[in-house]
Amino acid sequence: MSRLDIVIFGATGYTGKFVVRELARTYRDENITWGIAGRSKDKLESVLNSISSELGIDLNLIEKIVADVKDEESIKLMCQKASIVINCVGPYRFYGEIVIKQCVENGTHHLDVSGEPEYLERMQLLYDHKAFENGVFIIGSCGFDSVPADLGVLFMQDNFKNDLSCVESYLSFDFGNKPASFNYATWESAVYGFASAKNLGKIRRELFKTRLPKPEYRVSKKTNFFGYFYDQSLKKYCMDFMGSDKSVVQRTQYFSFNILNRRSIQYSPYFTIGSLFYTSVMIIWGLSFSFLANNKFGRSLLLKFYKFFSFGLASKKETTIEQMEGITFKMEFRGIGFDKKLESKTQEFKEPPNQVIITEVSGMEPGYVSTSKIVLKCAFVLLRESAKIQVKGGVLTPGAAFCKTSLIDRLKNDGFDFKVIRNDSIAKANL
Repeated sequence: MSRLDIVIFGATGYTGKFVVRELARTYRDENITWGIAGRSKDKLESVLNSISSELGIDLNLIEKIVADVKDEESIKLMCQKASIVINCVGPYRFYGEIVIKQCVENGTHHLDVSGEPEYLERMQLLYDHKAFENGVFIIGSCGFDSVPADLGVLFMQDNFKNDLSCVESYLSFDFGNKPASFNYATWESAVYGFASAKNLGKIRRELFKTRLPKPEYRVSKKTNFFGYFYDQSLKKYCMDFMGSDKSVVQRTQYFSFNILNRRSIQYSPYFTIGSLFYTSVMIIWGLSFSFLANNKFGRSLLLKFYKFFSFGLASKKETTIEQMEGITFKMEFRGIGFDKKLESKTQEFKEPPNQVIITEVSGMEPGYVSTSKIVLKCAFVLLRESAKIQVKGGVLTPGAAFCKTSLIDRLKNDGFDFKVIRNDSIAKANL
């Protein structure tokens, strides 16, 4: 039985519909076969009919596969029909493992758009060895979480040429005159993500038995007692970014150190806020959210009264492409390193860092428009360039899997920008 190149699982969900729409728009250019999967055949047909009408494309021949995470046999049959499954069914901590298990057992590559560090790292711990043995690639976080951060750091390393010591990223959003909002599923994932963060220590002790070497020059903590700082260059207040970026970049650094023989870097992600007032609101909200998310009753409150606790930003209503037009993101990366490259990745410099590089990654609306484009670009690269991946299978980050491929070029050709802002000595830099 010949396999479809790509099957989108969860095609009737909020994120899944965006991925289906983007694939319908581009699949002829890529010359691929594809299908969609979900619990209801009627809803799958409805999604295809709606997108067909919107784009003026006949999608009647696209295969529709009924699959449900509560029916493992149906997941197995879906995996057997696909070369790559793009899994859009979250929260992944509840529904993701069964799909990965069947992908590994049936020789099917797996991509998802998870931003859940505990899930991502637990899947690497449980399935990396078997996936490697079976020649299967399991690549998580292939959306806005966390390709811009992961590929952004690698882009900086490639352009710096010498040995980089530390990187900071500053994430900003521009909503124009559009109201900020996100889907309820994102809120749900965040609630359970905070709750499961306490499990990460145990997972990491098992997953990373050998620690990366500690650098001689360590980055000092920027945030103050209240958890924020003011950045003079951006003219904005900044706080630690609590998403999956740091977890994903750190896993890529382990891969780079052990497989690519690269010196590891320190990475600190931040997000920006326009005023001290909103920074104060974020501090109070963050403390409240963290407290509630870490107990069962609090989680039930956060999920039941999601509009109140999210200030009305979380919604179960679908947002249209038109409503997202004009929304953009930008990540500024600041790296500090040395003006030379040592022979050994563990050898320490005797002098402090003396070179700086500033780069930028930017794109359109991050949550759904960018995410759907990014995960499909990852799938296309995996189909065409799997021989360029430095290992022959396993549970990998996007940076580990795609560092030697054309992924950045493909993204640049579809509305994303990766560029170097400056690359010179610290004496000339105004950080």
